[in-house]
This record gives sequence, C-alpha cells and structure tokens, in this order.
Amino acid sequence: MRWRMPLGLRIFLLCAALVVAAIAGAVALTWITGHRLALDAAGTALDKSAEAQTSQTQQRLRLLELSLLLLGGDGALVNYVAASIGADELGLGEGSGPDVASLRDLLVERREQFGFDLGLVLDADGGVLARSDTAEAFAESLAADPLVAATRDKLAPQSGFWREGDTLYQAAAMPLAQDGALVGFLLLAQRVDAALAADIARSSDAQVAFWLPRDGGLALAATSLPEASAAALQQAFSARPDLIEAVRLGQPIDGIALAFDGGEWLARIRPTAVEGEASLGAVSALASPDGAMAVYRQMLDRLLLAGIAAMLIALPLSYWLSRRLLRDARALADAAERAAGGDYQADVALDGKDELARLSRAVDSLLSDLREKRDIEQYVANFSRFLPDVERVPRAEPEPEAVPPERRLACYLGAEYAPAPESVDATTRLAQATRLAEALAGTARQLGGQLLRGDGQRWVLAFEGALALENGMRAARALLESVPRAGFRSPALALIEGETDSGTAAARKRTWPVLVGIPMYQIERLLCESGAGRVLLTRDIGERLQGERGTAWLNIAHGALSNKRFFALNPEALAALDAVPASDPRQTQVLPTPNDALPAVAQDLRPGARFGGRYKILSLLGEGGMGVVYKAHDLDLHDVVALKMLRPGVLADHQHLERFKEEIRLARRITHPNVLRTFDFGESDGRVFISMEFVRGATLRALLNESGRLPYSAGLRIARQFCAGLAAAHEVGVIHRDIKPENVILEAGGNAKLMDFGIARPARRVEPGQTQPGMFVGTPLYSAPEQLAGQEVDARADIFSTGAMLSEMFCGGLPFGGGSTAEIYLQQMQHAPVQPSQLWPEVPPALERIILRCLARDPAQRYQSVAELGADLSQLRA
Repeated sequence: MRWRMPLGLRIFLLCAALVVAAIAGAVALTWITGHRLALDAAGTALDKSAEAQTSQTQQRLRLLELSLLLLGGDGALVNYVAASIGADELGLGEGSGPDVASLRDLLVERREQFGFDLGLVLDADGGVLARSDTAEAFAESLAADPLVAATRDKLAPQSGFWREGDTLYQAAAMPLAQDGALVGFLLLAQRVDAALAADIARSSDAQVAFWLPRDGGLALAATSLPEASAAALQQAFSARPDLIEAVRLGQPIDGIALAFDGGEWLARIRPTAVEGEASLGAVSALASPDGAMAVYRQMLDRLLLAGIAAMLIALPLSYWLSRRLLRDARALADAAERAAGGDYQADVALDGKDELARLSRAVDSLLSDLREKRDIEQYVANFSRFLPDVERVPRAEPEPEAVPPERRLACYLGAEYAPAPESVDATTRLAQATRLAEALAGTARQLGGQLLRGDGQRWVLAFEGALALENGMRAARALLESVPRAGFRSPALALIEGETDSGTAAARKRTWPVLVGIPMYQIERLLCESGAGRVLLTRDIGERLQGERGTAWLNIAHGALSNKRFFALNPEALAALDAVPASDPRQTQVLPTPNDALPAVAQDLRPGARFGGRYKILSLLGEGGMGVVYKAHDLDLHDVVALKMLRPGVLADHQHLERFKEEIRLARRITHPNVLRTFDFGESDGRVFISMEFVRGATLRALLNESGRLPYSAGLRIARQFCAGLAAAHEVGVIHRDIKPENVILEAGGNAKLMDFGIARPARRVEPGQTQPGMFVGTPLYSAPEQLAGQEVDARADIFSTGAMLSEMFCGGLPFGGGSTAEIYLQQMQHAPVQPSQLWPEVPPALERIILRCLARDPAQRYQSVAELGADLSQLRA
C-alpha cells in the first residue's frame, strides 16, 4: 500500500519548506557569488604563474648562455677537442692532444665551476665525443637533434628547451672553431626540475607541472606539488584523453577543470617551447579556488546559524497552526479507522457548509449504512442456524459371528501404507482402502496365506507351513512391485515369526474379532522403524537367513525413529525370488474389522434423543480424532449449539481431566467474532462433552476441496479474520496447536471463525509437562518442527501452522510433505519449505515473504506474535 503523508504533517512541512527555501536561497546566492570570485582569483593566479614561468626560465637560460660563452671561449677546451678529434682530420697538422677521457674530466671540472647539469662535446658532424654524466664513450650522434641542427646550420649559438629521453632541459649550444676551422660543438644544459617549478610557484599562487609526451601517455617531468599530490595529478591527466592529445600536438588549452587530491582545480596548458613543437611537451599551471572560498564558507556558516534560529521559531508556530486547522479532520480519520475495525457507532456530523462539514455528513451516512449491513448479516446468520440439516443417521452394524479361539504358528508380513491426503473425500478414501485390501488379499491367497487384519493404513498377512518364510518374502516382493502400480506408494514392510491367538472379544453387548501375541507387538515396533520400500526383519529371522543363505541376503538399516540398527532384506536378493502370479480380486476374502463401525456413543445418540436432560439431538455433524459432534437444541436457553462428545479414553486420568477443564475455562474467555465460542464443559451418563456455538456454514477445507485454492481477495479476508481470532486466543493465554483448514468455518455472510480447541493448552502453565516428552499432538502436515518432536511449544507453533495453511489457501499446496510424522519431521529439518511461487507463480512477493517467515524452522525467526502477522497481512491489497 502506498504511504500517504498526513495532512497536518504536510502543512507543517510546507511551512518548514518555506523557511528552508528562504535560507537555502540566501545560502545559494552567497555560495554562487563566492564561487565566482574564487574562480576569478584562480584565473589571476594562473596569469601570474605564466609571467613567473617566463621570467624564471629566461633568467636561467641567460645564465646558461653566459656559462656557454665563457666555457666555449676557453682555448684550452678547443685544444682538447681538436686533440681528441685529431689535428690531421682538421687539416691542422699532426695532433698530439689528450684523449677523450681527459675531455670528459674537463667537462666535469667546468660543471662544478659553472653549475650546469649536463655538458656535451660534439664533433663537427654532431657525434658525441664526451659527456659530463658518463665516464665511457659510446657511439652516439645528435646530428638530428633540433637544437644541434639549428646550431650547425647557422654556425651561431642557439638556446631553448631541450629534451633527452623523459628528461626536460634548458640548453644552449655553440660551435667551436680553431684557426678558422670548425672543431665541433659545445652543449650545456640545465635540468627542468622541482626546484624550478617551486620557484615559479613561489612567485605566484599557482602550482606548476611540466609534461613530456611519450608512447602510451604523458611523463611528468617536474612539478611543484608534493609527491602524493603529483601522483594524483598524473592519474587525473591520464583519465583525460583531450589533455594528452593537446600535449602531444603542442596546443594550448584554457579553463580546464580538474578534480584531484581531494580538491577542485582550475588549470591552463601552454607548450613548453613554441606552439606546435610537440616533442618538448607542455607546462600546466594549476590554481585551486578552495582557498578563496574559505572566507565565503565562514559567511555561509553564520547564515546557516541564523536560518536555524529562524526555523526553531517558525516550526513550532506552524505545528500549532496545523493542529488547530485539522482538529475536525482528525476526528473524521479516527471514526474511519474505528469503522475499519468493525466499530460503526461514531457520530461525526458537523454543522456548517464548508468542505469538512460536508465530508463529515457523508462519513456519518456511510457509518449508518455499515451498521445496518452488520445488523442484517447477524440476523441472517442467526436465522440460518435453525434451518434443517441433511441428517447423518448412524448406521447399525450386524453383530459379527463369534470366532472360536485359535493359536497358530506362522510367518507374518506387516505392511504400512501412507495415509490418503486429508483433502480426499471419504468416499474416495474408502474406495482406495478397498482396492488396497483386494490387492493384499489376492497376493496372500496366491501364496497360500491369509489377510488377517487391516485398518486402512496397516495390514497383516499370515503364511503357515514349511515355506512360510519363503512365501512371506515373496509376498513382500509382490507388494513392493505390484501395489505401487495400482496407485499406492511403496509400503514399509516387516517380517516376523511366532505364535498368535485369534478369536473374539466382547464389550457392552458387542463383539469384535481380535488377534493378539508377541508378533503383533513386533510388527508395530518394526513398522515404526521401517520406511517406504524397506523390509525389516526380527533378529531371529535375520540370523537364520544369514546362516542359511549368507550375508548377501541382508542389509543393516537404521530405524527411522530410534536410529537403531536392524536387519533388512537386500532388495537385489529379494528380486531373485520367484514372482507371484497376478491375483483375482473377485476371489479375495477380507476379514471385517471393528474400525468400520461408528463409536458406541454415536449409535446411542440419534436424532430426537435427549442428552444430559437439556440437549435435544438434531443431527450428526461429523466425527474427529477427539470425538463426535452433534447439532443440538439447548432446551434451557432455547438456542442451537454444537455438542461435542469426547471419545472414551481421550482423558486418561483424573489429573488429565482437571487440566482439560482448566483449558476449557480459558477457551470460554475468548470472546471474539472470529472465534467459535465455547459455552460449557460437563459430564453426563459417564460421557464427557463440550457445548459450543453452532455456525451454519462450510469449513475452509470444503472450500479448498472445491476450488483447490482460494481467490486472492477472498483469501486475504479470511486470513485477516483468522489471525484476529487466533490473536484473541493468544491474548487470553490459549495455544490452539491444531491449526488447519478443517478448523476454520465460514458463516453464510463470509465471516471466518476459528474452532475446535480440543487439544489447545495454556500458553503459560503453572505445572509443566501436560504433554508428555516426545509425545506429539496435532496434525503433522500443519505442525511446527518443535511440535512434531513433542517439545514444549508456544504461540509461535500456531504461527508455523498458520503459514502452512496460508500456503494451501493461496497457492493450493503445502510447504512440506511426507507419508508419516517422522517423514514430515525429517523434511522440515533437512529441507527448505516449498516456495509459494513454485506452487502459484503469480503469488505477490509480499505474501510470499509473509508465508516463508511463518514457516521458519527456528521459532526466533518467525513472527513473534499473531498480531504482528495480522499487521503485515493488513498491508496487502487485492
């Protein structure tokens, strides 16, 4: 949702903006004026730098020319040169002078005397005879050098800038003659270095840098800047191809803006020699306006202080003014917010003809309409509770015939299949169980065995005779191969040998077939430790197979729950057994089981029956793990209620009963429109019951079964209402612990209610341990990891379950799957939840973040309260 600034804040900020704008205008004007004057000062410094550069370089050149004349007029030097070259080569007779080394020594002596940096003696062709900077003579010619060539052509002294490699000099050259004959040339050079640059900088307010072009860029010959600043300048020039090109071409440039060494600079480039003489590089003068701006910064500081003082006075006045102007507007906003929360009782009508008065009358009219809508919805919801239902009449079951007691020694094969999804309707689920029973019975019959019992998930097959174990293993192979092709997942299997007793047991004038013995206990134990597609064995069978057939028939497997080591059949060895012929389902015999019948409580309470002296049973609404729910008429209060009869054994002992009563008392304190009210808890005729508010509507599960997932707008409304109801439960200290679509019911008007606090408990208990350590209560697919592990839980476990339900509501799928509690727990601990965007690619990113935060494995990373979750959901819009 786009955030909109409050009107009072806007008025306040507008006044503040006017004050700030006035101050900002003055500051900007001061800054612009100061900046312009600073730039003018920098330009003046550049002009002074150009004059200082000309003066310094000319002065050094004149001293160099004077030294050249003094040294070149020295006859001894000319004689040394003539002697080195050879007098006969000059036509002066036979030479007998010193060698080249002596000539170099003379140059070094004169360098110390006259102070030049480099001296060279050249022959008449421009070849180097001696240098003051090296003791060895190398074959080198400067005939093509511009300065030497000009001296040679004009036979007159020449001076100016001179370059050797990446070193820039000021140099002067003159011819040397003896007796009218050209002996050679003398070249003296003074290096352009930091000292010269510093002298120029001291004569002006600008820094100086001499540049030489070279392959790939520019070389910094000398500068008045410190070493670190010089490196920054080099980097700034290297980043400007236009400056590099100008130096290479010997072109002047004015008004260059540079940023380096943490400051802004104004630069000017001039060729070192004449314009167009690119080889001798260029000199750049740099001036920073920052110094000149310091004075203006002081002015700005004083101006800002004055502006702040003005704001401190103006802003409280503007705040007071906005509060006065918007007092009535705030009243309208408060009424609208209360209406959004369901309170439509505000009276906000104002007298007058201005805009606020007109708006208040419109809001008052809208609130009146909302009150009427609420009242009519409550009336319709109340009326629908008394409409007749399609009654579910408990069916009577014929009494099974008594079976005589029988003891048998057999090999038993236990099989456990993953339960059908809760979204599957009862008819489909029973049809799947029937097909499974037919397949199992057919397999047993083909091998001479018998299907002894089954409850939809767990089944027991028995095989007798000398080949009992062999046929048990063949049956295991058949179940692993054929049953999955029939549409079921691979079962978890267990093989046990031993004696069992079968017969009938009677209770309350009814009989059931029973099967008891140690093998039945072992089957239950091994099936808990087995997994899909795995066949576990007892130790006796494992050691027997190991002795008779070798270790290749066995594997060692770790139990799914205890992680203990068990014998398991090797799948490759199992595949080597003979295949079992396909069975004929029409000849299958399935023993009846007591689970097919309704509980005795359901058979006793038929429509029209009286219970507890005050409740008249109207119809059977449904059955659950905790008991059976009826629609009943409370004759004392003349109201319709939902009556939940708890199954025998749900409350194990007196202490458990007392704790359950305490939790019901807590649940009765929850009075919220999105929570199904709990009215009473009692006992009658030895039966424990809970009376609750009756709502005629459909569960969220029914809606999901119909549509797969809810439309986004409908889902948001239900999710917000559900969170509001759950937050109310948490506020009075009740944790639900069984959040799922089956426990959310929708009224005819669309209002959602949270129901079935059958396994709820207080969030803060005086006596811990209501849930035994390691014991799980709830629905695995919707339960938090700590709840599946049987640990103590808090409100954040309900938040995890809410996240799983939101994933199914909006995206049509659950974040975790598994065929058993252990599998689901392992999925939660080892894998991330399925991303909502994988289930529904169009899921809004904000909703996906909410769902994933609810599903965090660590409770500390989830929402810490349902109110916080509801606040985030309230920000979403369809």
